[in-house]
Amino acid sequence: MRILDKVVDPELPRLFYVLLAGRFVNMVGNSLVFPFLAVFLASRLGGSLASVGLAMGAYGVIQVVSVLSGGIFADAWGRRRVMLVSLSAGAVAAYLVGIVGPLWALFLALACMGFALPLFQPASMALVADLVPKEKLNESYALLRMASNAGIIIGPMVGGLLADHSFYWLFALDAVSLAAFWVLIWTNIPETRPTGHRETLATTVGGLKSVGRDRAFVGFAVLWAIAWLVYSQLYQVLPAYLHIDLHFPAGIFGYLAAENALLVVALQIPLARWSKRLPPFSAMALGLSGYGLGFLVMLLASGLAGFALAVVVITLGENVLNPAAATWVATHAPAELRGRYMGFQSLASRCGSAVGPVMGGALLAHGAAPWLAVTVMVAGVGAALLVRQSRGSVQSLSA
Repeated sequence: MRILDKVVDPELPRLFYVLLAGRFVNMVGNSLVFPFLAVFLASRLGGSLASVGLAMGAYGVIQVVSVLSGGIFADAWGRRRVMLVSLSAGAVAAYLVGIVGPLWALFLALACMGFALPLFQPASMALVADLVPKEKLNESYALLRMASNAGIIIGPMVGGLLADHSFYWLFALDAVSLAAFWVLIWTNIPETRPTGHRETLATTVGGLKSVGRDRAFVGFAVLWAIAWLVYSQLYQVLPAYLHIDLHFPAGIFGYLAAENALLVVALQIPLARWSKRLPPFSAMALGLSGYGLGFLVMLLASGLAGFALAVVVITLGENVLNPAAATWVATHAPAELRGRYMGFQSLASRCGSAVGPVMGGALLAHGAAPWLAVTVMVAGVGAALLVRQSRGSVQSLSA
């Protein structure tokens, strides 16, 4: 009970914990599929890695369009409606991916899944900002990350066992998790979109222009993309380096990924509660500095223990950075435009994640030292710019 008391905050509304429980169930289902999606496509496409790469690239582009659309829809139609559409359409599409025969049907189902599922993210983040008191936002977003990572610990382990027998059960169980989350939202969560806001084509375009004219937010979005460019080196470049350059077994990165998820579950709440004392941009700068320090450990250390230590440092950084960023966006955005702001934040992270592996792969071709050194420098520059942004925010408030 003492452990539960440290996680459950009686000042947070019950509806938030409904969302939290659903997020955990859903992430178990999602993480059954996504670690093995490329393997599944390779099996369907006869082992053609080029075709798999094209399919995954197209899937990523669709997701980029979706997260921005999800933010607009959440402001126009309401958070609840967008989440229900996302989950129901995603459940149907996920199930179809696992059973359809013709390749054209597979790609159509995959495209529908790629568009449906990311719609949920900006709507749910805006919902939290609508529900939770401002002073509790940091901890609330930290709890969401903790629930997601708890699901990620379970999903890939179960998914690996199921994939050895049939890919069908990966997609079927993912669909079940989405349907279960749909039921939770349908029966428990009302609409939270601010009342009195009517959306038309003119207000949609005007809202997008308002986001684009928000210089503080645009500066944040650029730095957020840089943060994700750095973080993507951990999950999208490091596995190749460990296996191809250092000749570790292919599965060794799975242990480092599990270490990362376990540390998020264990440390996210205490670190979020500690870091909320800092100004948001200072906390973000500290977190991004943790990324740089972690990759510096990789540069200087040798052996698996050095990589395990680097993951600890990087995870400490992300546990400070992510809740601070989500909280700043939630409090900075006008209530009627929260969905759009959350959508643009998700868009920035996906852009950084797309550019990061390209940069990292090109540098790694010249050796580990250039790759890691440039990654450390990019993290340092990003942290310095966040500190500058923090000072600018303080000066504007004092003025």
